[in-house]
Amino acid sequence: MEGTGDWRCIGKVNELSKKKCQRLYSAGGKMSDLALFFHEGKFYAMEAWCSHLGGPLFSGEIEDYKGRCHVMCPWHGYMFDLQDGKNEIGLQQEVHEVKIEGEDVFIFYKTALSTSPSSE
Repeated sequence: MEGTGDWRCIGKVNELSKKKCQRLYSAGGKMSDLALFFHEGKFYAMEAWCSHLGGPLFSGEIEDYKGRCHVMCPWHGYMFDLQDGKNEIGLQQEVHEVKIEGEDVFIFYKTALSTSPSSE
């Protein structure tokens, strides 16, 4: 894992697994938000905003594409691999490591994260 950060507890597996795609709000502000995905029993995390033109990936659809799990940006249809953040035309999303300990989901990230927005 590159860069600095800490393991951030974002919630319980049984609650977070109810949604396929959701936004995680960063204490660092909107541009630091993440998208959390749940697909086939596994969690993935990446930058919330598409590297093409800033579309909200947390509003995208999860699809199997060429044998791998991807999210499709709702704005222009670009597909990003949930494991490595790569795209066929060279766009790249930063991905973040996710782990489960007991009933809790953790993401390795630079700021605190929440499933609901703080008062801004």
